[in-house]
Amino acid sequence: MEKKFYSFENKTDTSADLYIYGDITSYEWDESDVSAWGFKKELEELGEISELNVHINSYGGETFQGLAIYNLLKQHKAQINVYIDGIAASSASIIAMSGDKIYMPKTSLMMIHNCWLWTVGNSKELRKTADDMDKIAVAYKEAYMSKINITEEKLDKLLDEETYLTADECIEMGFADEIIELNVNSSINQNANMCLYKLVNKLKKQEKEKTVVIDLDEKTANKMAKKISSELIKGSAKEKPSGLDGSSKKDKHNQNQDTLMVSFFNKFLK
Repeated sequence: MEKKFYSFENKTDTSADLYIYGDITSYEWDESDVSAWGFKKELEELGEISELNVHINSYGGETFQGLAIYNLLKQHKAQINVYIDGIAASSASIIAMSGDKIYMPKTSLMMIHNCWLWTVGNSKELRKTADDMDKIAVAYKEAYMSKINITEEKLDKLLDEETYLTADECIEMGFADEIIELNVNSSINQNANMCLYKLVNKLKKQEKEKTVVIDLDEKTANKMAKKISSELIKGSAKEKPSGLDGSSKKDKHNQNQDTLMVSFFNKFLK
């Protein structure tokens, strides 16, 4: 089976990443579906971590499942950092409220609304269903109110209108804590990881051909990645503005990055 869009990944002994990229449901029909039961089992398997980075890109799903996952995260001892990678809609936005810190790039969105369902029955049963839904709303509104800085009346209006919120609006109203700004260092770190990936593949090929023997453990790999990143950052700091040849500053930057990567890469292959 292909890898599910919902997954936990250990980064170190004390930190892990969680990706919720599917529908929140009590029945895992598709590989991208997320249930509170499966979530609980995998969360426990992470062990005693001190930091959990939760990445969300989900249209939501079942309210009770979202509340259960929210409560599991709130009860966890780890620092919970939530990142809205695309959209946190409906019950996925409830889960997002579990974050000690909630981060959003300006290209992400949050959507909140009142829960809804299909129902059948006589007039008394339909009235009871409506009353029950009002009580359910009390529960998920508590999750929002624990984070936001607006009044409950304002929240009710947003829920009634099924509101899409931009990152700036989320920051203003307290649905999120910080805007993620892209910077050159994040690009450099990606280049460092790619350089290391190419290096390892090259060394593995040489090992297979019996021209070199390697024993690259995780500690060594991390050390190499940091060194590569450091070299790229130093090289980036020496960049000059675009010259008279008509090339843009971005083109110059990309060319310099490629040159630095090749140069440092070659040092390890000598």
